[in-house]
Amino acid sequence: MEDYPTPPRWLLRFFRWFCHPDLQEDIEGDLLEMYAYQLAAKSKWVANRIFFFEVISLIKPNLLRKFKFNHHITHYSMYKNYFKVAWRNLFRQKLYALLNVGGLAIGLSGFIMIVLYIQYELSYDRFYSNSDQIYRVYQRQEGNSIRGSDFFAYTSAPVATTLMREYPEVGQATCIQAQKSLLSYQKQHFWKEGLWADKQFFNVFPLSFIQGNPAEALNQPKSIVLTQALALKLFGRTQNVVGQTITYRDKYRYNITGIIANPPSNSTLQYQFIASIYSHQGYKRAMKKEIWGNNDFYTFAVLKKGSNPDALAQKFPSLLAKYQPRDASFPFKESFYIQPLTDMHLETGVNSDIGKKGSPRYIYLFSAIAGLVLLLACVNYMNLAIARSIRRVNEIGLRKTFGAVRKQLIGQFLSEAVLIAFLALLIAVVLTDVLLPRFSHLMDSPLSFNVTHTPWLIPALAILVLLVGCLSGSYPAFFLSSLDPVKALKGQLGRKFSGRKLQGWLIVLQNTTSIILIISSLVVYFQFRFIQNKELGYNKDQVVSISVLDRNLHKRVSAIKNEWSGNPAVLHTTTSVGLPVDIRNSTVVHHLNKSLKKDGIATYRTYVDDDYLKVFGLKLVAGRNFSSQMATDATQARIINENMAKALGWTPQEAIGKTIVDYNEKKTIIGVVKDFHMHSLRKKIAPLMLIMRDNYLEYLLVRVRPENMGSTIAYLESSLKKHTSYPFEYTFIDQKYDQLYKSDQRLSQMFGFFTLLSIFIASLGLFGLAAFATERRTKEIGIRKVLGASARNIVTVMSQDFLKMILIGFVVAIPIAWYAMDHWLREFAYRIEIKWWMFGLAGILAFLVAIITISYQSFRAILTNPVKALRNE
Repeated sequence: MEDYPTPPRWLLRFFRWFCHPDLQEDIEGDLLEMYAYQLAAKSKWVANRIFFFEVISLIKPNLLRKFKFNHHITHYSMYKNYFKVAWRNLFRQKLYALLNVGGLAIGLSGFIMIVLYIQYELSYDRFYSNSDQIYRVYQRQEGNSIRGSDFFAYTSAPVATTLMREYPEVGQATCIQAQKSLLSYQKQHFWKEGLWADKQFFNVFPLSFIQGNPAEALNQPKSIVLTQALALKLFGRTQNVVGQTITYRDKYRYNITGIIANPPSNSTLQYQFIASIYSHQGYKRAMKKEIWGNNDFYTFAVLKKGSNPDALAQKFPSLLAKYQPRDASFPFKESFYIQPLTDMHLETGVNSDIGKKGSPRYIYLFSAIAGLVLLLACVNYMNLAIARSIRRVNEIGLRKTFGAVRKQLIGQFLSEAVLIAFLALLIAVVLTDVLLPRFSHLMDSPLSFNVTHTPWLIPALAILVLLVGCLSGSYPAFFLSSLDPVKALKGQLGRKFSGRKLQGWLIVLQNTTSIILIISSLVVYFQFRFIQNKELGYNKDQVVSISVLDRNLHKRVSAIKNEWSGNPAVLHTTTSVGLPVDIRNSTVVHHLNKSLKKDGIATYRTYVDDDYLKVFGLKLVAGRNFSSQMATDATQARIINENMAKALGWTPQEAIGKTIVDYNEKKTIIGVVKDFHMHSLRKKIAPLMLIMRDNYLEYLLVRVRPENMGSTIAYLESSLKKHTSYPFEYTFIDQKYDQLYKSDQRLSQMFGFFTLLSIFIASLGLFGLAAFATERRTKEIGIRKVLGASARNIVTVMSQDFLKMILIGFVVAIPIAWYAMDHWLREFAYRIEIKWWMFGLAGILAFLVAIITISYQSFRAILTNPVKALRNE
């Protein structure tokens, strides 16, 4: 045999370890002969692989070495018996099966759904083949923190080309702008989200082309690439579309150069078309003169493999000093940063960012909820398993009397526990498949239980269930199996083997988990109710917001307002740039004759007309409103809020008539409006400046009567069609406000749902434990009844141990829940205080549920004839 080539030594050692010595020499010779043949005919790698499978195929009972424990391996009948006993016990005790398997299955299902959501949130932008090399460049304007953060996603147009030119580690870079645009085809108008990008875009983001050449798709001005969905909407097909033309803004004709697959839902960049940025006027102006500082674009770059992003970021100060120098009067210190694309979705600290944003805090919260629900389900399962195992003491005594050794009993109890846990996992998978569509709708995410997307989930759950099964079976396996058979047959456990102390701590852990969720759910609910009922400083109800798509519509605004004023359903109409629920434009103003750098005030700005205050019910605390009758109001006048007056060092009355400098021009303050919330309640009210502008608008805002809302909207649409052929798009301001808190609403619903789930699982556990306790104390209850104990006394005796454990759990839960919810509430500038009665309410709820659950079992025992309980005594 020594003449044969040697296969992998570890495989030979493994074969010699398990193969019977009497058969080893002949089989090994055949294996080596076959290996030599395969090695001569094929490569060494192929020969090794074939040898591996040949060795594995020899693991058969008739070829195995006679190990000392081989009788355990080959005695299939024993395991068959274990399976039968477990199955019979499960069906003989249907209530136990329902409580134990059902509780674990429900908890596992809830855990799986939350894990699927977390996995989806963490999967954003990982579908690109080069996702680990794509980075975005963003900037910090130190000191410009009016928006809550001084980080901004926008950069200047020339940044992308400069990065490729200046730094060899940058392989490709692209300049992007996201913009909702009007596209037309055969007199049909479509208002679609899209991107404007340079020719490097498809080198940075390798997308799947159905038609067209990615290398040339965006090279020329007035080129456009459509998604599959938009192509089907416009043309009814995706083939033979390249070369067709569509119209942009009802004026410019664009040539279709490609059709691409629709972006996945977990893509930060969402678009229905990608147009050549070389047609974009702002980009052309910036690139013509290499203008830096006009921050209207996003920059993404692909770093070459092996490049260090941190080392690249350290070179950015010299880049800014070279291309974007600022004089001493500039109020902010600017710097560039770099961030992996895969981190963008959960980045909430960057202003003016692109794409749908997630929340890392909510990922942590949902992870905590998932962990708590899983912990609750597992503890419930283990507690019931321990309680049930105590009933099987006689079985243990009989098995030991008939010769069963401790190892066999350990194997039996562990295998039973694992079997039941895996049954719960199977039910949980089915339950998840049924409930996932509703959960997806709740979370506003297209979740799917697809093993190909999450190949690690099933093995992880299997390991988890195996662990839970082993832990729950460990008590009967290792403690009860060590009982003396005589004591076991007599049911004499003693305190050491009763499991009551372990059960007590498990009940504490179970109720701590439930009460944490109850308290958290109450805090989230009352904070969300506070948000809904908070006085905002303006009236958001019954205001219709109509998007102005036609840029020439400002010439006809007066005629439109006059026409609508004749309809009794229309109360007031105004125009604006931006909506009062989310004002984004900002600038810096300062006192006359003072330094912009030292005395500048960062402030929000929005453009309105003289009816704006009337439509939203904004109150002037000093001065006057804009007037269309005064020509200087459109050029020289400003209305500020109380916060800005305070920031400038004036009272509202003192501010009237004062001069400020805005974009190097003198402006006069004519009015001070009462502060109102122009953003989410996460942000404090900031300085605001209202500017009158009648030739620049994004929205028509109409306050209407609440009656016959449908007919009023129909009237507005038909009336507006007389002035423009553009699509009629509208929403309500109160709906826009609600969207600011969509994630908070989801969190509130999540907490509510999983709190109810936790209460249900805990109740199942208490119900089962109370049933076992009642059964164990049947004779005691009978004696108490014979001696004259009342139903109230018996219920008290039966429930006091459980209530003590719940009280301990309540005390433990309070600081944990307070810390977690206080940390969450810090996100809000305006928030509720966590009151003592919230903890009290959670405790009362937990105690009520426990008392009702335990009392049911106690009353069943009370109604039992004591003679039946004592007839064998």
